[in-house]
Amino acid sequence: MKKLIMAVIGVLALGVMPAMAQSEDAPARINKVSAFYDLTTLYPKGADNVYFNGFGVGYNIDFRVSRTMPLYVGTGLNARFLFNEKEILDDEVYDLVDVEAHNTFINLNVPLNVSYRVPVADNFYLTPEVGLDFRLQLYAHSQIDTDIDGVIGNVAGEFQEGSRGVNLLSKDQMGDEHLRRFQMGWHAGLNFEYRHVNLGLTYGTDFVKLHKNLGAGHFLVSLGYTF
Repeated sequence: MKKLIMAVIGVLALGVMPAMAQSEDAPARINKVSAFYDLTTLYPKGADNVYFNGFGVGYNIDFRVSRTMPLYVGTGLNARFLFNEKEILDDEVYDLVDVEAHNTFINLNVPLNVSYRVPVADNFYLTPEVGLDFRLQLYAHSQIDTDIDGVIGNVAGEFQEGSRGVNLLSKDQMGDEHLRRFQMGWHAGLNFEYRHVNLGLTYGTDFVKLHKNLGAGHFLVSLGYTF
């Protein structure tokens, strides 16, 4: 991820190119619709990282804010869907108890970013960007599936066979471990645009976290269309 951030800084350094030549390739407004892959990594304090795979769709709009440079300020809206399956307990000796958690997150994100559109060749542009993310968790749910084979006496009493759902945002169900509905973070990215097709790489982390003991990092690979 450090290489991605350094690449963004390097492309920004290309801003020494003649401003007039760049301005000819800088429309007043740029719209983009995109679909993307999302790899979210949760960092629990004192525990192993947890990885979520997911996808999303979004819309962005950028406005040129300088007459002499291709400098833009933009915002947008995207929806993300994240999934994870984790084995909580598996008795490898007797294979009597198997507990799995199926976790799902659905959230809305509003980015606010600054970008610089650098022409590299005919119809080809590099656009580094940095900005903030505002995230609202619409749904955070864990489905716990417990399977018990055979009668194992007192051990069986410690488990409830079957499935049960847990709302990870609910204080009633989770107590002080419930997750926050709102997060805020930062991101840095680099977009490759040829004609109207856009490929983007973005990485960011949260500084307003899901929980005080649970940080998160987000790596996105997007494919979009600009107009």
